Amino acid sequence: MSQRAAAIKFNVPRISLLRRIGGKHTKPVGHPTILSQAEEETIAKTLGVVAKWGFPLNRVDVRDVIKKYLDKQGKEVVVFKNNTPGPDFLDSFITRNNLSIRTASNIKRSRSSVNRGDIFKFFNNAEVALQDVKSINLYNYDETNVTDDPGAKKVIVPRNTKRVERVQEHSRASISIMVCGNANGDLLPPMVVYKALNIYENWTQGGPVGTKYASSASGWFDMNLFETWFFSILLPHVEATREAGDTVVLLGDNLASHFSPKVIEACRTSKIYISPFPANATHLMQPLDVAVFAPMKKKWREILDKWQRESRYPGCIPKEQFPVLLGRLWSGISDSVTRKENRTRY
Repeated sequence: MSQRAAAIKFNVPRISLLRRIGGKHTKPVGHPTILSQAEEETIAKTLGVVAKWGFPLNRVDVRDVIKKYLDKQGKEVVVFKNNTPGPDFLDSFITRNNLSIRTASNIKRSRSSVNRGDIFKFFNNAEVALQDVKSINLYNYDETNVTDDPGAKKVIVPRNTKRVERVQEHSRASISIMVCGNANGDLLPPMVVYKALNIYENWTQGGPVGTKYASSASGWFDMNLFETWFFSILLPHVEATREAGDTVVLLGDNLASHFSPKVIEACRTSKIYISPFPANATHLMQPLDVAVFAPMKKKWREILDKWQRESRYPGCIPKEQFPVLLGRLWSGISDSVTRKENRTRY
């Protein structure tokens, strides 16, 4: 077919055909995508991996993952409000990357707290992952916090006393800690997150050996901080303790903020299988919640009560004092409870 005949048949200007044949138009038609093809493939692969692990992300989660990915790359997209992609972008992203939206089954409110089917699904997925996994390669992580409030304490007062109060300075300020251990009884160094815009050197001195310190505006772990914990504490410990070729299983909460593309890719290449607990069931199934955090919080209240009685600092704990108190806490739970509890809680 001649160029003229092709132009007439397909209603395309002949000059456009000439430019195409001459190699002047080689790029895809349309506005370039905001993310590169490689970046979109990385995010799409992340969604596929976490779905395979039994924790598919919804539309809001995916938009949040993309936002945090852009923030991590230092890339600001003007058309995205607060760097968060809109529904139209997400629809196009789903189409370009061969993804689909599936409808989840609704459950009654009476069953929403703990779904029995989800628990069975978790154990079915975990059963495959846990085959031939050694206790030293089975890890459990969880984020908790400690406050400067020592809590209620039993005291002796006259029988007819109507209101019992104790003068005790506190502010309810809290500091987040990422705790992780394995079924062999080993406790990894913690990671501390202060609620602050910046972190200072004297906030990081005197704590447990290997502790990492960071800060965030919320005082909680976000995707970037979880990534820091994963690569600076967990992964080095895993690589140093497991035998070549061993699979590692990591149990933890099902928070979308934990699944950055970089973490998921590292898990895939390092044979680390993340098995998230079902929603609303962590109080029943989270080993750290069930067996470790209770004695840990009890020990913390003892340390805090003693510090407040002896300290010249009223009210909240100065951040430069916290690492030393954390060191006492870590030493106490490591010596008295951790190894025994870590083995029995799995």
